[in-house]
Amino acid sequence: MDNNVVQAIGVFLFCIVISIVIDKTLKQLSQRFDSEASGSFRLMSNSQRTILIIVGAVLAFSKLGFDVTGLVTGLGLTGFALGFALKDAISNLVAGVMIVLYKPIKLGDHIEVADSKGQVVDLNLRYITIKDQDATHLIPNSLFLSDKITINECPNNEYD
Repeated sequence: MDNNVVQAIGVFLFCIVISIVIDKTLKQLSQRFDSEASGSFRLMSNSQRTILIIVGAVLAFSKLGFDVTGLVTGLGLTGFALGFALKDAISNLVAGVMIVLYKPIKLGDHIEVADSKGQVVDLNLRYITIKDQDATHLIPNSLFLSDKITINECPNNEYD
């Protein structure tokens, strides 16, 4: 077998092994948090696996002598375009992960944010749902981290 083929296989396998190690580390880390955070860790695990396999494949093709400049440029431009197009969704997702991990609010808390106030009835990675006497409000998570928030904790912990 040609030396470049062995190196290409080695690079690709190395990326897969690193992906497995990171996956196991994330699984161990997720056990330190509650079950609500497991979705965030699963998302990080899947994302890193996909990225490392793509990087491993590109590096392996490079070792085999293929010109990957166009491929890398295309992936970079695609990533930039997707990041720009999804910046609000990504911002809400990252803020949602931070809210899940740091738990500044919990179900039942009464909060005031973005000219809306009410009781927190749902938390997810995209938005916080608060309800008052008149309506239900969906507050994007990124707004929660960037605006002034007033939190009145649930007095009797009925949601714990």
